[in-house]
Amino acid sequence: MRSDKKERASNLRHLVVRILTLPPIVIGVTLLLLYAQAGLLTRRELLLCELFLLLIPMLAYPLREIFHIGTDRRRGQRGTALICSAVGYVLGFLWSLLAPCSWLVHILFLSYVFSIAALLLLNAGFGLHASGHACSTTASAFLLTWKLHPLAIIPSALLIAAVYRSSLKLSRHTLPQLLTGSAVSLLACGVAISVYGTG
Repeated sequence: MRSDKKERASNLRHLVVRILTLPPIVIGVTLLLLYAQAGLLTRRELLLCELFLLLIPMLAYPLREIFHIGTDRRRGQRGTALICSAVGYVLGFLWSLLAPCSWLVHILFLSYVFSIAALLLLNAGFGLHASGHACSTTASAFLLTWKLHPLAIIPSALLIAAVYRSSLKLSRHTLPQLLTGSAVSLLACGVAISVYGTG
C-alpha cells in the first residue's frame, strides 16, 4: 500500500514537470526573460512572439477537448499540439519576414519553423516520436545561456534533466527519442544562426 502511494506521488510529480515544461510555456517564459533581462525584444515583438509561440500552440489543448480529436486522448493532444504549433510558428515566421523585426525574432521563428518541420517529418513521416518537450527545452536553454548569461547553463541543464527524467519515468519517450528532440533544436538554432548571424 505504501509503495503504491509513493509510486502515485512520484508519477504525479513527474506529470507536473511535464505540464510545466510544455513547449509553449517554456518558450513563453524564455521570451519574458530575454525581454526583461537582456532587452533583446521590443514590447511589441514580445507580445506578438507570445501570441505565435505561446497562445496559438496552447490552443491545442482546449481544442482537443472541445472537438474530441483522436480516439486516444494523449495521442490526440500530441497531434493537435503539433498542428497548432505549426500554425503559430508559420504565421510568426511570415510576420518576421514581412515586418521590421530584431535579430532575435528572426532567429526564433526560423529555428522554430525548422524544428516543427523536422519533428513533423520524423514523427509523422518516420514514426520516431522525437520529443517536442526535449526540443523546446534544449532550444530555450541554448538561447538563455548564450544571450542572457553563461551561468544560465546550470538551471537550464537541471531543467533538461528534469524533462528527460519525467519523460522516461512516465514512459512518454525513450532516451533516443529525447536525444533526437534535443538534436533537432540545436540543429535548428545552428541553421538560423548561419542565416542571420550571431546578432
